[in-house]
This record gives sequence, structure tokens and C-alpha cells, in this order.
Amino acid sequence: MVRPLTISELEQESGVPRSTIYYYVREGLLPPAQKAAASRAIYSDVYVELLGEIARLQTHGAALEEVRSRIQPLIERHLSREPDLVARRNEQTRSAILEAAARHFARKGYKRTRVSDVIRDAGITPSLFSAHFATKRKLFLESFGVFVHWMEVLIEPPLADEPDPVIHLLTRINAYFGLQALSPDLLALARSEALQEDVETREAVKEAYRTIVAGPTADFAALRRSETDPPIPDELVAYSFLGAIEHATMRVTWGDQYSQRDIMLTHLFLYLSVEAAYTGCSEVGERMDCYLPLVDRLLAEGPPVPPAAR
Repeated sequence: MVRPLTISELEQESGVPRSTIYYYVREGLLPPAQKAAASRAIYSDVYVELLGEIARLQTHGAALEEVRSRIQPLIERHLSREPDLVARRNEQTRSAILEAAARHFARKGYKRTRVSDVIRDAGITPSLFSAHFATKRKLFLESFGVFVHWMEVLIEPPLADEPDPVIHLLTRINAYFGLQALSPDLLALARSEALQEDVETREAVKEAYRTIVAGPTADFAALRRSETDPPIPDELVAYSFLGAIEHATMRVTWGDQYSQRDIMLTHLFLYLSVEAAYTGCSEVGERMDCYLPLVDRLLAEGPPVPPAAR
């Protein structure tokens, strides 16, 4: 895949100073770069190959006209397959900002994270940051999607070989505690933004939520004996569980009457009750007792933390 490069990166990879690169462009030895802004251009890593070939020809004594003639077929081949480097670079920059922001938000929370620190860690300028994110709030909300992805990578692969959906449930609730620790009002803020008119932010939040409920939805669907038994959407059952977890977590923060263990046990009971409705099983109490050791172990270990957020 062709990699987009700034002039500084091209200098570093090729070993050729920018003044020489600019001269080669003026003389037709290199194609013009793609303009990202009035004072900012994007090159591809093919320029490294072209600069190496120019140096090789010059080492063998080729004059400027001969170098231009010999390099022209390489330039034409490059231009015929060159992608939109500006769009690709913008995508890379946005991803770098989001990953840096997610690390800071995960370590410090929303209030103590400074945009200037994110800008420094992403290796960009303030003006470039502003071109991608108008406010810290929007940055936070899209970083939420990155953090959800990190959690998914941590917890979902081991669950793929675990046949018991109750273990899936308890493991995911434990991971939810990690998301909630990132910021107490994170999911409430995300839900609010999902209803706004900003299409880009709304879609980012919706995609994060789809990731969160994908596993539970599949687990509920797997309980069915037929597509219409019971006649309710599995996805809405999954979203209902997520909403119940969010509200139960909010209630726990109001005092010390309830704990995270109470949340786990409550949702274990709710899940087993729903499972009974799906399958006709009614031994909810006995089955709950089987999972108490797992509940206590997960709570003792704490929620998973992505390595980048430690």
C-alpha cells in the first residue's frame, strides 16, 4: 500500500534535503505533490524510490536532461496509480489523534485530559487538530469508540471458545465497569450525542454501541428454538440489558447501599430469567449459585485495562 508522507518524513526516509526535492519538482524530475493546504503538501513513499533512482543516475554521470528522460517512465507509472494521498493522510492523522486521546482519557478521565497533551502525543500542530475536531467533547465521544474497540479486543477473543453465555454476560459486565471508570457520565454523554444532528459524531457513537451489543445479541439469538420464539427482537433485548446496567450503575454511585457485586448478581438473575423465557428452563435460583464464584473472582481481579491505557 502506498504510504503518504509529509516533506519532513520524505526528507528523513530519502536522506535528501527539501530544498533539493523542491528543485527536482521544479525541473520536472519529480511529479508535483498533492496539496493538502496552501502551505502543506503530501508525497507518497514512491518519491523515495524516485529520489534513489535520480541519485543513482547522477552517480553514473548522467546530465540533467538524461536524468529527466530516464526518470519520466517511472513518474508516469507512479501518476497512473497514485491514490488520494491527502484523504489517506487525513485518515491516518485522525486515527493518531483518536488513539492518543483514548490513552489520555483512559488514564486521566475527561476533566484532567488536556487537548495540548493529545496534540503533542499525536505529533501534530494545533491547527491540524482543529481541522479534525472542533471541540474536546467531540474528541472524547469519538475516542469512546476507540476504547470500546480496545475492550472488544481484550475480552471477545477468549469468549469465542467459551460455550456458556452466562460467562459471556458476567465478563462483559466486568468490562463495562472499566468503561464506566473512564468517565462516570461517558455513556450518558454518548447517548445524548447519538441523537444530535452532527452526522459524523452520531455515526461514531452508534458504531460503538453496535460493537457493545453485538456479542449479547448473538447470545440471545443462539437461545432461540425458532425465529419467532419468543416474538421479540434479540437486539432490543441486548440494548435493554445495557440500559439496565447503566441505570443500576448510576444508582450504585448514589451511596454505599449497593455494590458492583449487586449489579452483577441482579443482571445474572435477569439474564437467567430471560434465558428461561427463551428456553422454558425454570431453575434460575440453582443456576445463580453456580456462578457466584465467578462473580467474586471477576470483581477481585477488576475490569480489564487495555495496555495502551495503563
